[in-house]
Amino acid sequence: MQRHFRFGMAALAISALTVAGCAVQEEQVQDDVLEVVEVEEVAVEPQVPRHPLTGFEIESESSVGPSIAVKIDNTSSGRPQVGIAAADLVFEELVEGGVTRYLAVFNTAVPDEVGPVRSGRPQDADLVRALGGVFVFSGVGNSNVREIIRGTGLQLVEHDTSGGTPDGEFFFRSTRKPAPWNLHIEAADLIASYAALPAPTTQFDYKSDVAESSAVVSGVSAQSIRVGFSKGVESVWEWDEASGTYLKFLSNGNPDNDADGTQISATNLAIFTPNYFDVEGLPSAQIAGTVESAFVATGGKIVSGLFDASAVGDPIKVTDGDGNPLYLAPGKTFVLLPPGAGSTAGGVTPGFITYVSDGETVRRDI
Repeated sequence: MQRHFRFGMAALAISALTVAGCAVQEEQVQDDVLEVVEVEEVAVEPQVPRHPLTGFEIESESSVGPSIAVKIDNTSSGRPQVGIAAADLVFEELVEGGVTRYLAVFNTAVPDEVGPVRSGRPQDADLVRALGGVFVFSGVGNSNVREIIRGTGLQLVEHDTSGGTPDGEFFFRSTRKPAPWNLHIEAADLIASYAALPAPTTQFDYKSDVAESSAVVSGVSAQSIRVGFSKGVESVWEWDEASGTYLKFLSNGNPDNDADGTQISATNLAIFTPNYFDVEGLPSAQIAGTVESAFVATGGKIVSGLFDASAVGDPIKVTDGDGNPLYLAPGKTFVLLPPGAGSTAGGVTPGFITYVSDGETVRRDI
């Protein structure tokens, strides 16, 4: 009886160990099973080389040479300007006297002749700093302004009769107009002499198809646009379906033409609203280090957002209210700089924007 009992206990113990072993083995098998989680693939838009000033797709960025920026008159005495219709990028800025001047940037096609060349202003330093290349101007308001512009580190070509003119052989007096509206620059020859300089930095974000640009995707109709600068000076644009561009007009309704008869046009209108302050006695737009409201018009539509120049020396970012980029369409861009509501420069009043949307005129004070 005792042996039988011992055998039974042993058998039970072995049986218990066997069962326990099976349980452990089952747990180990379960632990070894890996859970398979399906991850949704996110489509990444391929980065294609683009021209830094127009956004057109190109084969290689290394094929792009340096840009040349020229300060150009925009008064009735200076019009029609020579060569401006060929510019890839143009800034229209307010100067003293309630008139505007252009900072025209050329790279895709550099004309043989550009003019009339006028004097630089403090705000030009903020605008050209991110471009690189060559900056051409004729004198400055005073020596302190010259030092502000020199602070950009760019290659400067200044027509300065008092202090010497670098690259003076490229300047000449045109017979088209009297002084001071007859100073021109041999732009193509000048930039050829600086061919070793790097290509300009990409300025904006682009989509390859105009239908994918931010204004077309999420904007409202803007068939005609008027931007008021100061004292009745306006920049007037009309959408042209045939060319897919905005065409520039004078305030009297006549086409605003280049000297060769080409009407000034732009695929994109970027309207920034910096505040103007007196700098060295000159009304100057505060660009660098600021974030202010902006509008972008492309494809006959306009969208609002912000221009962000908070990173000094970097290209200006154009975003929506959530910080997402506003995309332009490939082509020429005209940047308008009417004074913002916080402007305190003498004689400067805040600007405005009006546009016709589906037959209704909309006004935005800025």
